[in-house]
Amino acid sequence: MVQRFVRLILLSASLMLAACASRMTDPLAPMGMPPEDPLKGSAAETLWQQAVTAREHNQLSAAGRYLERALYMQPESSWLYRELAELRLREDDPQTAEVMAQRALRLAPKRPAYQAALWQLIATARARQGNEQGAARARLEAEMLMRRQ
Repeated sequence: MVQRFVRLILLSASLMLAACASRMTDPLAPMGMPPEDPLKGSAAETLWQQAVTAREHNQLSAAGRYLERALYMQPESSWLYRELAELRLREDDPQTAEVMAQRALRLAPKRPAYQAALWQLIATARARQGNEQGAARARLEAEMLMRRQ
């Protein structure tokens, strides 16, 4: 009886986790400009646009240079750090991607969906480094944030 109850709880928990995971965004999908458009009219916005164009043409190192210059102008931009983290994952540099995503998280606005996307990005970076335990912890953080919505 107890074993049956435990199995039922485990099955329920795994179904809930699967449902939460299906709502998570792809950590490598560009998020686009946030609603509040933190770069509007700045030189950093122009650099971001150049980075997007370079990324679309698969010129990843050029895109990285544009984003780094934009961050020099807007060092408190969580969103730019996230963009750079995504790019570093595409360049197969998960260690730098994790560092950039963690910086983005420290500067992130109090929006659970955005913070969850950052935790998912951290989870992907950790998994690509072979840190499955760290990736699992990051996924759990993302799932907890998604439940707050």
